[in-house]
Amino acid sequence: MLANPHFTLPKTNRFSRVNEGSVKDEVLWNSFKKGNELALSMLYKKYVQRLYDYGMNTSKDYDLVLDCLQELFLRLWNKRESVSEITAVKPYLYKSFRRLLIHQLVEQRKLLTFLAGQATAFEFTLSIESTLIEDEAKEERMKSLRACIQSLTKGQREVIYLKFFNDLSYREIAEVTEIRVDSVYNLVSKAIEVLRKKLKAARPLGEVLSL
Repeated sequence: MLANPHFTLPKTNRFSRVNEGSVKDEVLWNSFKKGNELALSMLYKKYVQRLYDYGMNTSKDYDLVLDCLQELFLRLWNKRESVSEITAVKPYLYKSFRRLLIHQLVEQRKLLTFLAGQATAFEFTLSIESTLIEDEAKEERMKSLRACIQSLTKGQREVIYLKFFNDLSYREIAEVTEIRVDSVYNLVSKAIEVLRKKLKAARPLGEVLSL
């Protein structure tokens, strides 16, 4: 599929994922660089849902997010012989996708709105896996959490999303967002403090934001 320059992503909000523990990312990456189409396809299937969710938290433009996802993997395939040798595939994909998406926002003259916070940038939308609830009490706590997350700054929302819903390390988040590691620590720390204060009664942090 990825060798076809005209491939398109499925027109759905949800994408299937492969077994994440089946093959290490670095093995797939090195294999893809050698021309293994299946290896890149496996990386695509593993990360497309995460990248889609991340993109939709940046821009609610469905078509733009899908276009950027398609362009990202097409670029990787077309430049497979010259792409960097990397040891951490996940942050590389997030960073590349983030840059591409922001570039497209600039091209569409949406950056000012994006930076001013007037758009729905990083409105926190939990994935289906995160919103599946076992009882009404948990549902209420999750509603409370989502509401509280909206009170965070865009930067805080982004790092919380990457840290606790995508399992990126502080160093990986710094690489993706292109800020210093200590700045990431500060953003996460301040965000958690805000959430702790707002969620003191419901106490959902132990379930959702375990450090």
